Amino acid sequence: MISSRPHHPSGHPQTSAKAFGFSTMELMVTVAVLGIVAAVVIPANQVQWRRERTNAAALELTSWLEVIARTPDQTGTTCDVTITTGNNRAAGATLATVTPNTCAPESTLRLPGSVLGASTYNVGASTTTFSFTPRGAVSPTNIQVRFSIDGLEPVRCVQLTGLLGLPRLGSNNASGNVSTACAASEFNRA
Repeated sequence: MISSRPHHPSGHPQTSAKAFGFSTMELMVTVAVLGIVAAVVIPANQVQWRRERTNAAALELTSWLEVIARTPDQTGTTCDVTITTGNNRAAGATLATVTPNTCAPESTLRLPGSVLGASTYNVGASTTTFSFTPRGAVSPTNIQVRFSIDGLEPVRCVQLTGLLGLPRLGSNNASGNVSTACAASEFNRA
């Protein structure tokens, strides 16, 4: 009888079982490479995520203040803005209010949502109450409102400058402390 299996040189039939899959060494190398990549990528993504969340808060405040700054000229009424500062502020908490209610479509501005996990906003300001007058002036002048997530960098700043209260956006990438002002060189025109 003729066997269809090839024979090993020792004369015994050779089995056709082949080892499929990965060796333990190959799996260990793959896990090590993935660990190194994750160690580099995850912290970089967290900083980028915090930057985007603080940008969102700063842009919302800037847009809201621009609407309020135009209202006194149209209505002849002074608009008083109050910034609510503090640490560990949850998404959706009150950021600012304006009186009278006719100064803005929404008299209360809230911190943007979608803060990751237990992360919270820190909000600081050089002054917490200021006014826009019918002549286009802001009192007092040179006001800064600062944002960070969990007290970590970057800090994003909104500054109302000069008598007209022109809004400018800036950042402080060296500190997460909202009581530290952003330097004049760190501002761009909004």
